[in-house]
Amino acid sequence: MTNQKRSVKIIGLDEATPQEIAQVICLLEAQFKLADLLRVLPIVPATFFYWQSKFKQPDPDAQLRDIIMYIWNNDHHMGIIRITQVIRTEFNLKVNHKRVDRLMKQLNIYGEGYHKKTRKYDSSKGPEGKRVKNKLHRRFQTDRPYQKMVADVTEFKIPATQEKVYLEPIMDLYNNEILTYAITAGSPNLKFALQPLNSLITSIPNQPYKQFLHTDQGWQYRHQSWQKKLRKAKLTPSMSRRATCLDNACMESFFDKLKVELDDLSNYRSAEELITAVRNWITYYNTRRIQS
Repeated sequence: MTNQKRSVKIIGLDEATPQEIAQVICLLEAQFKLADLLRVLPIVPATFFYWQSKFKQPDPDAQLRDIIMYIWNNDHHMGIIRITQVIRTEFNLKVNHKRVDRLMKQLNIYGEGYHKKTRKYDSSKGPEGKRVKNKLHRRFQTDRPYQKMVADVTEFKIPATQEKVYLEPIMDLYNNEILTYAITAGSPNLKFALQPLNSLITSIPNQPYKQFLHTDQGWQYRHQSWQKKLRKAKLTPSMSRRATCLDNACMESFFDKLKVELDDLSNYRSAEELITAVRNWITYYNTRRIQS
C-alpha cells in the first residue's frame, strides 16, 4: 500500500499538512490541471513535487502495518508492548515499540482496557482476627522463586443470573505465575479461603531464605486458621495497609487483566460457564500469555 492510496480526511485547508494537501492534489490531478491546483491550493510547488516523489516510493511500513493488524485482530486486548514482543519473537523482526505505537495510531487501533467501574469486593468485614504489618512495602520484585508470594480474592457477578463467582489465586512474584487458586460460586467461606493455602503448603519446596505471603486485611487472612497454617509452614505473613490497594498492586493488576480479557460478563449464562472460562484463562496466563 502506498501513501497515495490511503484515504485522506481533511477538516479544513488551514489545518491540513503539506503532505495531506499533496495527497489531495494527486487525487484531483486526473480531473483538473496540475497548474490550476497548485495555484489554488496553499502549497509550494517544490513541496508538492517532493511529496509526489515520496508517494511513488514503496511504503516501508506496509508489511509491518499488516502484521500489526493481524495480531490485533486475533486479540483486541493486545497493546503496544505485547504486540511489539509478538513481532520480535514470532515474526523475527527487529522493531521499536515507538514505531509500533505510531503505526497503531495510524490504524486507529489500541489495546482494549477494562474501563467499566464496578463495586470492589470488600473482604475486610468479618471476625477481627490478627492484623500484621506490611513486610513487602511494595518491593514486589525478586530473583528467587517462592520468596515473595501474594494472594487476594475478587468477585464476579453474572448479570443474567445474578450469580456471584469468587476467585482466590496465589501468585509467585518471581515470575508472576499463579501457583494455585480456588474458585467457587456462592459464598467465599473459610473453607474456600484455605484451599489455595493448603495446596501451596503441600507443593512448594523448602527454601534456605525467608518466604513471605502477602495479602490484604481480609477477614479470612486475619483468621486464626490462616495464621496458624502460615506459622506451621514457616511462611511469614504480610498485609497491606487498610484501604491501600497499591500495597498489593500485583494482584490488582492480575485481576484487571483477567477481567479485561474475559470481556463483558453479560456474555456468560451461568456460573459454571464463567468458572470454566476463568480456569482456561489462568492456564493461558501461566503458559502462553506474554509478560511485559
